[in-house]
Amino acid sequence: MKGSTIIIVLLAGALLLNRHIVNAQNKPDQPRYEYATVKWDGPDRLFYNLPDKFDLVHLEKLGVKIPNDAQAEEWCLAYAANKMAADGWEPVNLDSRRILLRRAK
Repeated sequence: MKGSTIIIVLLAGALLLNRHIVNAQNKPDQPRYEYATVKWDGPDRLFYNLPDKFDLVHLEKLGVKIPNDAQAEEWCLAYAANKMAADGWEPVNLDSRRILLRRAK
């Protein structure tokens, strides 16, 4: 009985020690990101969903003119991506009306 108690204590100690030494969940320091989306919703209307705020922007009210031969949707999304890039945001994914962007925190 005494021998089995010692073996159990030694195994428990080895398991605890192993848990602290080898942890498969530890990953190298990875940068943390924050995410934002920009959605085109009309001829000159953009929704900016940022981590800390939401903005509805009408480009015409800002004095931005969409070129006559340009497709409004594509032109507005490219305009938004360039504006966001100036603040450190990088596009991660896009579809026909939305851009997902991220930047390191």
